[in-house]
Amino acid sequence: MDDLQKFAAQYLKHAGALGAVPFHGAVDRVENVTSVLMYREGQFQVQMFIVPEGTIIPEHVHPNVDSIEIYVGGNYRLSHSGKFTNPATDIAEDGGPLKLAKLRGHAIRVKPDHLHGGVFGKGGGVFLSIQHWLNGVAPHCVARDYSGQTMGPDHKDKVVFGEAFSPEKELELTDAAYLEASQ
Repeated sequence: MDDLQKFAAQYLKHAGALGAVPFHGAVDRVENVTSVLMYREGQFQVQMFIVPEGTIIPEHVHPNVDSIEIYVGGNYRLSHSGKFTNPATDIAEDGGPLKLAKLRGHAIRVKPDHLHGGVFGKGGGVFLSIQHWLNGVAPHCVARDYSGQTMGPDHKDKVVFGEAFSPEKELELTDAAYLEASQ
């Protein structure tokens, strides 16, 4: 287990539903996506992302972040290296009394040079990003440490580290997973 995996296991075991949201800098917004800073300790942090339906997050990298992305709930698919990490058939309720998503808890590792993105369907979705910040960069909203096509001009203007560019056309599925021909 590396440092990020140890931190993730510790956070998930001990944080509880309320996390440790700070007084200052608790919420950030980029385009239509809201992030909540759940916890920060040194070079590690946890953000919860709340993404409305119809949102496409184009493939990108975070040059100063090693992360684990965890599916919390909702209707969405994350991509990694050009492909979706789960089949569309996995986006369903588990049939239990709470009607939770089958993917709840599904995690992917995203290293600083790994392309990843997402597509959010009806009702949107929520995921956790457990992060280890690298290269001496102080943790901040991970959407501001970004190289690749952004979600739009607001996003591009907020990027602090990385080489970001605005989309030249309306985003589509292949912008989130370049090897996927159709959903």
